[in-house]
Amino acid sequence: MNSRTIIKTIVFACGVGLSACSSDDSTTTSPATTTISGLAEAPNGSVAQFERSQPFLLAATDFLLPSAHADIIGLQPVGGATVELIRIDDDGNQIGDVLASTVTSITGDYNLALPAGVSLAGNLIVRITGNSGTSMSALVVEQTVDINPISEYVLSKFVDVPNLVLGDLALNEVVSLQDKVEAFDLTATADLSSMLAQLDAELGQLVDTEIAVLTSTPDDGTAVAALSGAWNSVELSIGMQDTELSTAGTFELDTLGEGMAIAAGPNPGEVDFSFGVSTLIDAFTNYTVTSLPSVFISHETSLTSDGGDLVGSIDSDGNIVLELPFEEELDTVDLQQDPDGPDFGWRWPPASIAINNTGNDNTLVFVNSDVGVRYETVDTNNDGIKDAIDPNAKVGDEASIGLGLLLKQGNGMGDTSLAGAYGLVTAAVDLTTDPAPEGSTDSNNGTATVAPMAFDDYGFLRTPTSFTSVTLTPSTGTNVNGLSIPYSVTAEGQVTLDLGTAGPSVEDLQGWTNDDGSVVGLVNVQASGSPLITDVTHEIAVAVKLPGTTPSLGNAVYKLYPVVFGADENGATEMLSLRSISSLTFNAGATEATADFTARGYQRATDIAQVEALVDSGEPFNYSVTIGGNGAIDMSFSSALETSSLEGFVSANGNMMVLRNIQSNDAAGEVFRGLGMVIGIRQ
Repeated sequence: MNSRTIIKTIVFACGVGLSACSSDDSTTTSPATTTISGLAEAPNGSVAQFERSQPFLLAATDFLLPSAHADIIGLQPVGGATVELIRIDDDGNQIGDVLASTVTSITGDYNLALPAGVSLAGNLIVRITGNSGTSMSALVVEQTVDINPISEYVLSKFVDVPNLVLGDLALNEVVSLQDKVEAFDLTATADLSSMLAQLDAELGQLVDTEIAVLTSTPDDGTAVAALSGAWNSVELSIGMQDTELSTAGTFELDTLGEGMAIAAGPNPGEVDFSFGVSTLIDAFTNYTVTSLPSVFISHETSLTSDGGDLVGSIDSDGNIVLELPFEEELDTVDLQQDPDGPDFGWRWPPASIAINNTGNDNTLVFVNSDVGVRYETVDTNNDGIKDAIDPNAKVGDEASIGLGLLLKQGNGMGDTSLAGAYGLVTAAVDLTTDPAPEGSTDSNNGTATVAPMAFDDYGFLRTPTSFTSVTLTPSTGTNVNGLSIPYSVTAEGQVTLDLGTAGPSVEDLQGWTNDDGSVVGLVNVQASGSPLITDVTHEIAVAVKLPGTTPSLGNAVYKLYPVVFGADENGATEMLSLRSISSLTFNAGATEATADFTARGYQRATDIAQVEALVDSGEPFNYSVTIGGNGAIDMSFSSALETSSLEGFVSANGNMMVLRNIQSNDAAGEVFRGLGMVIGIRQ
C-alpha cells in the first residue's frame, strides 16, 4: 500500500469514527458531568483567522466531511480552533481564568465538560479567538451551544443593554430569542464584521424588542385592566418584493382599518388580542414593473376579516409585545394560478411587534416590520396538484414597514366630541401606470359638523424613464385657508371627513377617534381605471387635539415611530423607519433637539433590483426647534449634503407628537427626496 492509499484509509476511518481521530483534546467525563457541545462556523473569509495551523491530514478531509447545514447559508466550519469556557462581566469583559478548553474537530464540532460547580448561565460563554484578536462567542444557556455570527450577535446585544445583569437572564428566554434569529433565511457575507452588520440590519429590531421584554417589569394586572375593552386601529404599510429568476420587482401598499378587543391573557403579565372584530377597510395594492413600459397595478379591497387571536406580553407601563410565530403558507388566492395548484408559497420567520402606550391608556402606537421569503411549490403526493413549498427553489424576498395607531373605542360620542383645535398630518402614496409613484405629506390645523382647515402640502413625483434613471420633481402647495370640510362622529367614535364636493364619496377620510377625542386616526384608499386599474392612492392621517398655550418640552425625551418613503434620481428607492434605540432629546429651553437615530429599512437600486436590508447609524445631530402657542412645532436641520425637517403638532398633554418628515439631498451627483409620517411618544 503506497502512502497516498494509507492517507485515504486514515481519512475514511476518521469519517466514521471522528472522536477517535480528530484533534479534540477534551477530557472524557463521567455520566454525572454536564457536557456542552456544538458547532463553530464562520463566514468563509474569516475561517482562517480562527483556525490553528492544521496538518495536511485534516486539510485533506474537508471535501469528505462537509459541515452540517447552517442556518446562515454559506458558513464554513472552523476546524482546529481552541474553544475556551470563561465568565464575563456585564460589559462583556473576561472575569478570572479560563475555566476549561478544548479544540474543534475538522468539521467544527466540539465537546467540553463543565467543571464541577459551574452551571449554565447568562454570564458563562464559550469563545474562539483568531490570530488577529477577533473572537466569536456564545452564551452557555443550554447544552447545545453553536458558535457562529448569530451567537456573537446575540451576546453583543445583551452586553449593550445598560444595567442588565447577565447572570440574571432567564435561560429559556435567551434560547427562545436565539431560535427566532436562526429562523431567518440569511446568506453569509465575506467576513465576520459584514456578517454582523447584516444581522443587525435585518434582525436588529426583533432582537431589540425581545430584549426589551426580558428587561421590563411584567404587569401585575393593573395595566391590562386599564387597556381592556374595544379598540380600533388604522395602519398604512409600504413594501418591496424582488424576483430572483427574472427581472421584475413590486412595490406594495397596504391600508387597514379594523376593530379589535384587548383583554387579560391566560397568565399574569399576558394580554389577549382579538383581531378582525370588525373591518372598515382592508386594501392591498401591488405595483409591478417588468420591463418599461410594462407596468401594471393589482388592487384588492375587502370589507371582511378572517380575524384571529394572539397572546402577548404586557409590562407595568402598558407596553405590549405580540409574538408572531414562524408561518408557512401557499398562495391560494392567486387569480393567475394554474389548475395544478398554487405556484408560490411563503415562509415568514418569527417576529415581534412592539405596541407602545402613549401614556394615556387610550392610544397605542406601533411600527410593524415584516420580512418573508417566496418559494416555488411542488407536488409531494403525485396527485397532479402542487401542495407544498420547495425549500430549494427560492424565487424572491418580501419586506414591508407599517405605521399603526390603536384607539380605544368610545361610547355615547357625537360631533361635539371633536370640538376644538386639532393639528393633522397626512401621508399618501399615489401609484399610476404612467408610471409615476408619488409621495406627499400634508400638515394642517383647524377646528372640527364643518371643519375649517389650512393646508400646507409637500410632495415629490418619481417618474421612471429607464431602470437606472429616475426623474424626481419636488412639489409644494401654498397655504390654503378657510377650507370647510363636513365631518361626522358616531356614538362609538367612528369619524368621517367628507372630502368630496357634495355628500359622502370615495374621497372620504374614515377612521376613529379615541374615547376622549384627543387623537384621531383616519385612512383613505382610492382606485380608478376601467377595465384595468390605472391609479391608486393610499393615505393615512393622524390628528391630535392642540393645547391652548405653548407646550413645555424642556429636557423632554421622545421615541419616534416613522415610516418614510424615499427615492433618488439614479433609480434607487428606500423605505425607512427607526430602531427602538433611537431618541429625540430637547434641551432645557426646547430651542434644540438632539437626534440620536439609527435608521433601519430596505432599499433596492432599481425597481427590478434585489431588496436589501439597510441600517444607517449616523452621528447624533441637532435640530433647531420652533414651538408655536397652539402646539405647532417645526424642527429643521441643514448641512452641505442634506436638509431635513420634522414639522407638525404636539398634543395638549405633551405626551404625543404627530409630524411629517421631509428629507432632501441635492448634493452634486445625487438628488434624493424622502417623505413620511412620524409619531413621537414622550418617555
